[in-house]
Amino acid sequence: MGAVVLLILILATGQPVVLPEGMTSWAALIYLAVIGSVAGFTTYLLLVQKIGSARAGYATVVFPMVALLISTLFEGYQWTWTAAAGLCLIVFGNIVMFARRPNGSSSHPARQKPR
Repeated sequence: MGAVVLLILILATGQPVVLPEGMTSWAALIYLAVIGSVAGFTTYLLLVQKIGSARAGYATVVFPMVALLISTLFEGYQWTWTAAAGLCLIVFGNIVMFARRPNGSSSHPARQKPR
């Protein structure tokens, strides 16, 4: 849908449609389409099937953490205190979400055992 809206905006404003040049750009586009979309979405649906949609939704919270770590390794990202604090909040939030309570149930109300 996003691509369709952008194409309509491009045509409405008279901007030229420019295709990428070179194999690197096309390889990146294919990689994002296959790995980022098809494999990623399939993996997410398998996660939803295994642990439920409420808990699987928390996986998306981890995406910024992974992006920061990859940027640190490959792009020389310079960490700030706010980025580190955000990373700590991500980790703490997932610990709280997935921690087991003393009675053996998870902390999520929808996952608690009936009494």
